Amino acid sequence: MLLVVAAFGIQSWQDSHSIVENAGQEVANATAQDAPQQQIEYDDVLYQRKDAVEAYLFMGIDESGPVRSNKSYVGGGQADFQLLLVVDHESQTWQLLQFNRDSMVEVPVLGVLGTEIGTEYQQLALAHTYGEGLKDSCMNNVTAVSRMLGNQPIDGYISLNMDAVMVLNDLVGGVTVTIESDFSEVDPTLVMGETVTLQGEQALHFVRTRKNVDDETNLARMKRQRQYLSALIEKMLSQDTEIIVEGYEAVWDYMVTDMGSRTLVDLAEQIKGYEELDTLTIDGENYLDSHGFMAYDLDEDSLQQTILKLFYRPVS
Repeated sequence: MLLVVAAFGIQSWQDSHSIVENAGQEVANATAQDAPQQQIEYDDVLYQRKDAVEAYLFMGIDESGPVRSNKSYVGGGQADFQLLLVVDHESQTWQLLQFNRDSMVEVPVLGVLGTEIGTEYQQLALAHTYGEGLKDSCMNNVTAVSRMLGNQPIDGYISLNMDAVMVLNDLVGGVTVTIESDFSEVDPTLVMGETVTLQGEQALHFVRTRKNVDDETNLARMKRQRQYLSALIEKMLSQDTEIIVEGYEAVWDYMVTDMGSRTLVDLAEQIKGYEELDTLTIDGENYLDSHGFMAYDLDEDSLQQTILKLFYRPVS
């Protein structure tokens, strides 16, 4: 599932939809419980944490239809797509970090009362499954990502169910990509080698399909997601920010977020004037775990370098 970095949507889900205008405050409070290190020494270089950095987590949930509570403390749906937007206001740059959903990390486990009762070493995508699929699931995912990145605070989140991909894609008039994979067993309209403006289910197939495409790994799917995202962002940022208002209205039923409308519009306006840096991923190695599921062992050096690149600067 894809989310758009130009952030659509407004909605804090509790018993019903409600708008939250104090954007990200609850997330900031929660992730600030374990503060990040202000200074880190790595490879004999001392790094200082940047002062003016904000981070926003975007999650694509492998669930169809509108968002709904599962009335349980587990089973909230897996976050197959996870993307962190990091905005550096001092250098006036912004950068994306795409996470591999199979990344093996310490995931917080929620008990029947909705509170953390421990952690389990498992796929990052499973962090969202704890909770009833609404705010508690999103917050658990936020916590997992924050801890993975050395307790960096996350200032807000948006999650979207898979059907929102088609809605957003068609809202902007389709997204044009060159098909570099063989989709013949999935969608014969996506012909390898052709340049296609994706419409409706084509977009969902392009960003979501794993089985019978490429080598069926999430790494291959992530490459397609980055290709799609790059084209979508370019199209979004070329339009007026009113598209954000249209977007949140269109995906209202498919979304959970703690971010208010003013925050989203301001964020879009800011990154329009900032420099976009290359999208990052964390190196690692695929393997099958003891249950036969695909797992991704994060390279610790790559993880540390990514943290430093996004949140720290060398001390001169």
